[in-house]
Amino acid sequence: MDQSSRFRKIINSRFYTSSIKAYKRWSENYDGETDNDNLMLTYDNLILKSLLSATDLRDKGILDYGCGTGRNWTELQKYNPVKIIGCDTSKEMLKKLNEKLPEADIHLVRNNKLLFLKNRSIDVLISTLVIAHIKDIRKIFCEWDRVLKKNSEIILTDFHPVLLEKGGERTFYYKNKTVKIRNYVHKIPEIESLLGEFGFKVNRKVEYKIDKEVKPFYENHNAVNIYNKFYGTYFIYGIHLTR
Repeated sequence: MDQSSRFRKIINSRFYTSSIKAYKRWSENYDGETDNDNLMLTYDNLILKSLLSATDLRDKGILDYGCGTGRNWTELQKYNPVKIIGCDTSKEMLKKLNEKLPEADIHLVRNNKLLFLKNRSIDVLISTLVIAHIKDIRKIFCEWDRVLKKNSEIILTDFHPVLLEKGGERTFYYKNKTVKIRNYVHKIPEIESLLGEFGFKVNRKVEYKIDKEVKPFYENHNAVNIYNKFYGTYFIYGIHLTR
């Protein structure tokens, strides 16, 4: 890999906090984020609801990969799945989920392995705001393929790679300081192509740009300079794939 490709693949990793360390800190107030506070969470919720509306989850088994504190579970439960299983690399985020839902079926992930799941046991895999945390997505997708049924679905959302390539950052505030989380750039065609190797085809794709509609979020944080810098840039995407 040449130097320019290496730079595109990882955004200043040496200056950033790993996702495991970051979410250990963020877990303390992650559920305190509101729609008025966080642009990404607001639009992630919007995209997920839109993609779920075209998906039949009744009596399906769902894996929420990177479930965090379970912020999507209230929405998922509306569709009457037979079960929801959550997993995450952050034990602190899972602890918060367990406090809210003591009976939740949740698991800590290590080394990208879903050892708690049998082959072909999941109908729908949902992963929101996770992919850019992962360096080698092919390994992850191989494991997803193992646990997903032959007729299955995947719903993904995340920071848009165009935003990350332009210097966009995934940040949060901790003890009056800004913490930057390490991100890897995986372009959407790359994701679609890799999942295509396992038989998945894109059913629907949603992308949002930074424009006048989202300007109030930046104004609320006195960050109009950042808004101006990234105006017209895609900042989030969602993909629904089926096979």
